[in-house]
Amino acid sequence: MNIARRPFLALSRPRWRVAVSLFVALSAVVYWWWPGIEGSGDVDHEPAVLIIGNGDLKNAQTVVSRRLIEEGLTVAWVDAPESWCDVPGVLESADVQPQLGIVISLVPPVSFESCEMETDEAAQNVVDALQRFEADHSVIVTGLSVAVDPIVVALQKLEVRIVDPSSLLADVDEHVDCLWWDDCLPDENGIGYVIVRDLDGLTIAGQQRVARMIVANVQ
Repeated sequence: MNIARRPFLALSRPRWRVAVSLFVALSAVVYWWWPGIEGSGDVDHEPAVLIIGNGDLKNAQTVVSRRLIEEGLTVAWVDAPESWCDVPGVLESADVQPQLGIVISLVPPVSFESCEMETDEAAQNVVDALQRFEADHSVIVTGLSVAVDPIVVALQKLEVRIVDPSSLLADVDEHVDCLWWDDCLPDENGIGYVIVRDLDGLTIAGQQRVARMIVANVQ
């Protein structure tokens, strides 16, 4: 046996282990960030996500955008019209090609009451407009107010993905149990809570909940 090789082997084993460890760590990082790397896109022309929203979703623009950016995704915003009947026109005129998903949220009841066509026809027109894009993860955000939107119900029947964060929200100034990402306030018993809605609409805590549900559904 060539004992002269033993010092070389003793030195090479730690290096080999370090190399393997670095490879595993790099693979884990790439795996974690790949959805964002793959779908980041040019924000001016090919953003990862296009959001068309008004009301509470529009007010949450900063929080939602930051949450998407944290995932490595670019995002473009377009103000939503009041009526679902006008959404296809907005999509057609949008000078962007989202690569990952389209998010739409309109405030009811104006969204359906101002639409001058039957519910099913309006929903089908929205679906047809969405299908002109390459994005595979288009979603409709609902549940930000108590009113039920029949066009959203029709869209769900047409198998459009619906994001409804209402189970994570609450009434004005109501104390809500903390989730792991919340900045909690202690009550008189020292138990943490957050307020997700005040007289001005969704608080930052409420907007965070909406943002996280959107991100979970567009990847």
